[in-house]
Amino acid sequence: MKRLRLHRLSLKGKLTVLSAGAIFITYFVFTFLQYHIVRQWLLNEEEKAMEQTVAEIETYYAEKRNVSWEDIRRSRSFLEKLNERYQLIRVTDRDGNTIVSVSNSAAVSLWPGGVPDKLKMDEHFINNEQFLLLRQPLHVGNLSGTIEIARRLTKFQQVTNTMFVIMTVIGLAAMAASALAGRLVAQSFIQPLKTLAKTMADIKNNGLKQRIDVPSARDEIAELMQMFNSMMDEIERSFALQRQFVGDASHELRTPLAILQGHLSLLQRWGKHNPEILEESLEAAVKEAERLKRLVLELLDLSRAEAMEVPKEVAPIDAAAVIGQIVKNFRVLHPDFQFIVDQPEKPLARVAIAKHHFEQLLFILLDNAVKYSQRVKKIALSLREEGSFVTVAIRDYGIGIPQEELKNVFLRFYRVDKARSREQGGAGLGLSIAKEMIDKYGGQITMESEVGRGTTVKLAIPKAE
Repeated sequence: MKRLRLHRLSLKGKLTVLSAGAIFITYFVFTFLQYHIVRQWLLNEEEKAMEQTVAEIETYYAEKRNVSWEDIRRSRSFLEKLNERYQLIRVTDRDGNTIVSVSNSAAVSLWPGGVPDKLKMDEHFINNEQFLLLRQPLHVGNLSGTIEIARRLTKFQQVTNTMFVIMTVIGLAAMAASALAGRLVAQSFIQPLKTLAKTMADIKNNGLKQRIDVPSARDEIAELMQMFNSMMDEIERSFALQRQFVGDASHELRTPLAILQGHLSLLQRWGKHNPEILEESLEAAVKEAERLKRLVLELLDLSRAEAMEVPKEVAPIDAAAVIGQIVKNFRVLHPDFQFIVDQPEKPLARVAIAKHHFEQLLFILLDNAVKYSQRVKKIALSLREEGSFVTVAIRDYGIGIPQEELKNVFLRFYRVDKARSREQGGAGLGLSIAKEMIDKYGGQITMESEVGRGTTVKLAIPKAE
């Protein structure tokens, strides 16, 4: 039942109960040990005082010569001076007969007993009062007997009772203080979480713009808030990119579809009887269908690049050999272009990337270089080792890209010259696909360009271990 009730408490209630309980239990254990340690110390002091008294009595009798029981009986005045309050001192012979006895507010009947063989100390309750009883054998001259001391632990009980009351009162105060401290601790933990929950509710109701005000404290909760804000920034950015992607894709698809619909409508109305219009419309329809096909294929490539998973075990490949094969294919496809490959004489390290992915990256970048280098038909490739990467630089001598546009070239559907790109069949997805792929392998892709002088795209691919 208790476990179930604790389970039903709020997080604040749980933290309050647990922290208060931990504080109280710690105080209780500490106080319990302190009480018993002090009590035992006081009891040991009482025992030491009684043993000191016995030692003084033995010394007093030992100093007398030819001592008799009468001499011991006449030692009452000495024993009275030596005796303390709440204490009884008695000397008996070997038969247990009392020779002398003095008492100072310690009225108690001691039963007779034989002579002990050594000092004995016992704790007893007599008439509901706590006593320490000490019995010490006495051997003086020809006399043998027992020295007995009974100490009523009145002071000891008063001190321990006072300690118990004080510690109980302090314990109750500590319980209240621990409950308050537990509540304050819980409040300090819960308040940031409440702020986080409120911000989540505001985001749900009002959109993705809301953020949490992170406190100046650099604790785990502040780190959680910072992480939440960063996560919301990423989500908002993803939604914005998604909206932009849908808008751009819709626009790209709408244009060829509108052209197709227009020509088909033209043919349906009257163009099918006019050979010139029929030929023109069919040619335009085929061209736009090709554009749609390319766009759909690029969208599929982008989707596959986003969902692509790097194989757990990637077989290292020779980058130079793969580049040589791809360049050979491009020379066949574009015989009017000059492809120059520059690589060190020393064999390069192998790279950690799947061969078909590397081939796709090269195809995207070389295809872009060819598209935008119609004036100077020359493409240069260079391979180098730089630290833990093998770099592949592809340079064209085409139209180039303005510096202010370079930061946008890897965005989806982005084209510097939209009219010219559309004429050449580009949808602005190639570089986005390339970046998605190279990022998955822990590599990098960068671009440098100068208007009218060409562009250099640089791939950095991790070396195989």
